Amino acid sequence: MPPLPRLSLGLLLAGTLLAGCSTGPAVDGGTPSAASSAAEDAAAPDAAAADTGERLAALLGNTGGPADVVLLGDSFAAGEGAGSYQPVDGVADSLCHRSAAGLLSAAGNSTVIHNAACSRARISALGSAQQMQGHGNAGVPAQLDQLRGVRPDLVLLYIGGNDAGFAELLQACIVEDTSCAGDAVLRRATKQTLRDLRAPLTQLYTRLGASGAPVLVLPYPRLFDAAPNPGQDACGRLTPEELSFGLDITDALNNTIEQSVAAAGLPNVRYVDALEDSFAGRGACSADPLVVTARLGPLLNAAASVSAAQEVLHPTEEGYRVLTGDLLQWMEDHAS
Repeated sequence: MPPLPRLSLGLLLAGTLLAGCSTGPAVDGGTPSAASSAAEDAAAPDAAAADTGERLAALLGNTGGPADVVLLGDSFAAGEGAGSYQPVDGVADSLCHRSAAGLLSAAGNSTVIHNAACSRARISALGSAQQMQGHGNAGVPAQLDQLRGVRPDLVLLYIGGNDAGFAELLQACIVEDTSCAGDAVLRRATKQTLRDLRAPLTQLYTRLGASGAPVLVLPYPRLFDAAPNPGQDACGRLTPEELSFGLDITDALNNTIEQSVAAAGLPNVRYVDALEDSFAGRGACSADPLVVTARLGPLLNAAASVSAAQEVLHPTEEGYRVLTGDLLQWMEDHAS
């Protein structure tokens, strides 16, 4: 491997309208079976940390101290959905939702994570302040400004989803009576938005790559599993055709990101083509999802809180562990 606030109505309604999707039984923490597995569950994070830390240290070649890993971009880089959110710029309950349980969090003492990412971030947030409820008129400082003096061994980047208008697309699919899948105007507008993203994405990758640090550009995971039969209502109000449309948009965004990385043409900026299907079989409408979804608890929380509503349709803590495992596997497969 070479050197390496506005609450969208669609996001709030997503949890409500997907209520019938996740029907797995609630966990009864008082049963003997749950008690007998408690010790194993408690030991699992320690084992995961040792494994993740050792694998990452081997990949980055850091023998003299912990590796410095930078997280940049939007909610998927910040760790939205995983809980354990950290203060941001002195704001204890920041809606940036930077999690201590997100990507690579299991690496432990072998890695120092510099998380400058923020939920709702667009491309502009890397170079300019991001307006965010609770952060006053100044907003959240530009992500790159927060990292002055840091010499990263690895940069991980998730960006583009908010620029592509995912929240608005979700609202169109859930709120409108007519199917968004057959909306030709919406399809054309989405295609044009993605075309317009290529230049700013390429410019960003060029800027980040100029430091010489390895930059891994991450694709967005597919949050839903494709419905098996057209016409079958497999996910609340979202029809199979709309699910397919949503997956097509995710794939098209990832293709745009990959093409923009190629256009930047820098050997230290690479697209990780391994995370798109990390949640296959355990999407938002499965019985055992890796995505914060529509069980009764999340629904009630989302209805009462902007903070909880932001988490809907983001990876869970386990989801980030799966993404981390797939990322490390890709890095090992592409090591040289």
